[in-house]
Amino acid sequence: MKTETFYTIDMPYCEQLEVRRTVFSGGNGPRVAVLSGIHGDELEGLYLCHCLAAWLEKMLQSNPQGLLGTVELYPALNTLGLDTLTRSLPVYDTDLNRAFPGYSNGPLPKRLAAAIMAALEGADLVVDIHASNIYLREIPQVRINQEFENILLPIARNMNLNLIWLHCAATVLETTVAHSLNSCNVPCLVVEMGVGMRITPEYCEQLLAGLLNIWKKMGVLAPDLSIPDISHHPYIADDSNVHYLNAQTSGMFIPTASHWTNLSQGELLGTIVSSFNCAVLSEVRSPVDGILFTLREYPLVYEGSLMARVMARRGVRL
Repeated sequence: MKTETFYTIDMPYCEQLEVRRTVFSGGNGPRVAVLSGIHGDELEGLYLCHCLAAWLEKMLQSNPQGLLGTVELYPALNTLGLDTLTRSLPVYDTDLNRAFPGYSNGPLPKRLAAAIMAALEGADLVVDIHASNIYLREIPQVRINQEFENILLPIARNMNLNLIWLHCAATVLETTVAHSLNSCNVPCLVVEMGVGMRITPEYCEQLLAGLLNIWKKMGVLAPDLSIPDISHHPYIADDSNVHYLNAQTSGMFIPTASHWTNLSQGELLGTIVSSFNCAVLSEVRSPVDGILFTLREYPLVYEGSLMARVMARRGVRL
C-alpha cells in the first residue's frame, strides 16, 4: 500500500493544495478505483474508503497473493470542500461534479477535474460514491444513465445494493465525472446512499461486500479468496415508476413510515405540523402501491420541498 499525491497547485499564501490517493498493487490484473468526497458535505464514501483499506490491509497480511490487480482509493477529491463542510469548491462556489471533463489551463475546478480524469485513464472500473444532502436519506442505490445501461447494468446487479435507478440523460449530467468517464470507455457507476454530513456504517459495509464481489469476478482478487456474502438483490426503477412526493405546505415534517418499506396506495408516510399550535397542516400519503426508498431527514420544510420518493411495484424489474 502507498499513499501518493496525484495533483498539486499553489495556493495564494505560500501553501499548496494536494489531492491524494491510496494504491494497493498486487499484480497485472484489472485496475479499479473508488472515488469519494467530490462534494464536501458527503462523508459516506470517506468511511467506505477506510473500510476497504482496512479489509485489504488485513487480507494482504494473511494472504499476500490475494490481490491480483490494482485498487485505487480517492477518498477526498474536493479537499477544500471537505475542510469547510460545503458541497461546492470554496471560493469558486462551483460544484466540482459539474466541471468535467475539465481542462488543464482553466480555473481550479476545471484543472482539478482534468487531473482526476487523467489519473483514472485506463481504469477497468470506477465507482463514484455519493451521499444525499442533509435533507434526505437515500437507501443504498446505483444510478445509471440509460445511455450506458447495457454496459453498466450487469455490473450494478452484483453491487449488493437495494436499488438500481435507470434515469434519462440530462444535459447537466454530461459534466459529471461518471458521464465523462463512461464517454471515454472507462466504466463508472454512481452510488448514492445515506444522508449528507453523516456516516451510516451498515450501508458502507453493505457496499463493501458488493465491491469485493465484483472485484473477485473481474479478477482483481484471487478466485479462492474468502469475501463477505452478498445478501441484497436490487429492484430496478426508471423514470416511469418513480414518484416524487412534495410538500403541500410549509411546517415540520414528522414521518410515520419506515425507510425501505412496502406501502399501499394512500398509506400515510407522515404529517406536516405547525410549531405554533396543535394543527396538522398536511398529510403525506403514498400515491401508489410501492416501496419507499427516499425519505425526508431534515424536518423543516417549505411548500414544494421533496418529502419522499416511492417506486411503484407495478412494472418493477428484478
